[in-house]
Amino acid sequence: MTRKRTVRKMDRKATDQHLKELRVDGYTLVGQFAEPDTVERLLELLAQHFDAEKYRNYQGRPERELEDQLVYNLQNKDKRFIDILDDPFLRAVLMENLNDPYYKHLPPEEPNYVLSFYNARSSGSELPLHTDTFMPSPGEKTWTMQAAFVLQDCRLGNGCTLLVPGSHTSGKFVDRELKNVKAVEAKSGDLILWDSRIWHGASANISGKSRWMLIATFSCWWVKQRTDMPRSLPQEIYGQLSDRQKSLLGFCSIPPRDENERLNFKGGYEQLRPTVAEYFS
Repeated sequence: MTRKRTVRKMDRKATDQHLKELRVDGYTLVGQFAEPDTVERLLELLAQHFDAEKYRNYQGRPERELEDQLVYNLQNKDKRFIDILDDPFLRAVLMENLNDPYYKHLPPEEPNYVLSFYNARSSGSELPLHTDTFMPSPGEKTWTMQAAFVLQDCRLGNGCTLLVPGSHTSGKFVDRELKNVKAVEAKSGDLILWDSRIWHGASANISGKSRWMLIATFSCWWVKQRTDMPRSLPQEIYGQLSDRQKSLLGFCSIPPRDENERLNFKGGYEQLRPTVAEYFS
């Protein structure tokens, strides 16, 4: 029985074009990336996991996000949220930009970047221009990238992504007074990729309807994850993951407690353990 594809297959020529757009503009839009059935299934999962009352009580939630709907830490909710990240095209793009060529504990054809943060957002209030590397840096290399899986059409009036093309190599902090920004309108099933150094934000959602996206932040293995994914991942999900997916969530780069545990702060698949508890016992 042939397994039905969940995302569109991309050839090398298309991949190279998207890599070129990322280098020059700092972002790229991949049209019709996810199949309609996949989009529908992910929206159903989000409906199961979004708890408005619980969300409003999260500690440290910014006041400007009062009108937003968010589901945090999708990797802890359902393995299907992880599976969509394990796509050959996405791996090729991320490896080109984030892989460490001197990471000798994993095969060179395997990814060694990690997932840093993973949430779903339905825009409410305007999201001001910002960067997700926190520190600007000129040049070709970045240490953080983002992938936004569009689950509902996004337009200027319902909270679409705004960005400043080319700003990823400016080496400057964001100018929030800048008026010349680009609205990246996209359709359900599209994928938007960007270098996290780019100045970006989102327009306000004034439509009165939801506009869901999955937003995955990836980083080089040596960048601290924004949530403690290895320690928080449920065992029932960990037990279903491939070695590559475990590495993606940071299980090959957990820092040792001290020199008595081990000296290397990066490892390979052979160091993976059967259960989450065994890493921290």
